[in-house]
Amino acid sequence: MNHLKKIYLLLPLFFMVISACDGGKDKVYEKPTAISDYEVTPINGGAIISYAVPKDPNIMCVTAEYERNGEHFAERSSYFKNSIRIEGFRTSDPVTVKLYTENENEDHSEAITIQFAPLKGMVDVTKESLNFITTFGGIVLDWENLSNTELNIRLLAFIDDELQRDEIYFSSFAKDKRSYRGFEAVETTFAVLIGDKWKNISDTIFYTTIPLFEMEVPKPWGDMRAYVKGDNLTELQASHAFPKFYDGLIGGGSYGYLNQAGSAGNSFTFDMKEIFKLSRFKFWPSLRDGAVGDVYRNVNITEFEMWGSPVLDQTKPDDYWADNEDPADTFKEDWVYIGYFARERLDLMGASDTEIWQRGAVDGDEFELPIDLGPVRYIRFFARASADGKPVPNNYWQLGELSFFGTNEIE
Repeated sequence: MNHLKKIYLLLPLFFMVISACDGGKDKVYEKPTAISDYEVTPINGGAIISYAVPKDPNIMCVTAEYERNGEHFAERSSYFKNSIRIEGFRTSDPVTVKLYTENENEDHSEAITIQFAPLKGMVDVTKESLNFITTFGGIVLDWENLSNTELNIRLLAFIDDELQRDEIYFSSFAKDKRSYRGFEAVETTFAVLIGDKWKNISDTIFYTTIPLFEMEVPKPWGDMRAYVKGDNLTELQASHAFPKFYDGLIGGGSYGYLNQAGSAGNSFTFDMKEIFKLSRFKFWPSLRDGAVGDVYRNVNITEFEMWGSPVLDQTKPDDYWADNEDPADTFKEDWVYIGYFARERLDLMGASDTEIWQRGAVDGDEFELPIDLGPVRYIRFFARASADGKPVPNNYWQLGELSFFGTNEIE
């Protein structure tokens, strides 16, 4: 009897569901209202079409149909938005767009026809912003991409008409630059092509130059801490002695220079033994065997500052070497400011252990220096932060290796 009651109770619900489904099939959709009020703003490589969405509950979206390079495209925008962005053109010829509304049954309103002339395409705008600078071992190329469109920058290099290298670099930054190094100091023709995600490609831009001669600053260097008031004179032990950061050893088990915790002075000064115009340098952390965590921890320096000078005057008073914010009458007034540097924290960017170890034990962190940086021989290095904090907690810090590059051919 209970089973029969359950059946009787379910039957009305069953017929209600069937009725609802049948009613859905028979639903009548009204044709949506067309757009009548719009405005077109040309942009580089396209346009933004702004409009007033009709107050019609049947409208689900607004659609724009057009052709680009012989292909048909449709862009849809939600009922809750009031504009559509159309991009990807590399022409100033008029573009025709059909704009209409749609309901949930994909019924169209009457279409309105809009024409606009795109502004210059982004690959050409970026091409015109290209700036070439001859530098050590190659060139530095910078450009602007004000629309933040993803571009691919193809770089080629030819020596005596033979292709030496071919690379592609992707960027969507508003301003970006790329170094293209590793070339001898012989006449080299560099070529650049700029492409976008719509398969537009700029004309080829050529730049012929002779890269500046570049070499690694020879090691070993000299310890000048005793002559500079305020430098840290401590070493934890022989395995982490001062010369360890210029012994040429990197990777797991190749320990660098480590000071004593709580000691005075967060700087040290060294002598490269020859005047160099520097182009770049590399930094490696001190690492225990296989200790991936050491790359950004274990008191390894993560931020630092450097000054340089072609001479070191040992007759200067103690206060000349003070690390004051006001550079007046201190070494900061006389020495070349090399810069403030922060290592890229791959551990905070989702990198794998393999990638982190590759950076810390093999590649190192590379930093480019301004082409107009003055020549130096002596460098004063300040430890500004470790992964444990800024300033470095308990003034306890270490680094594995430094390598500098540039030229000793100074006019």
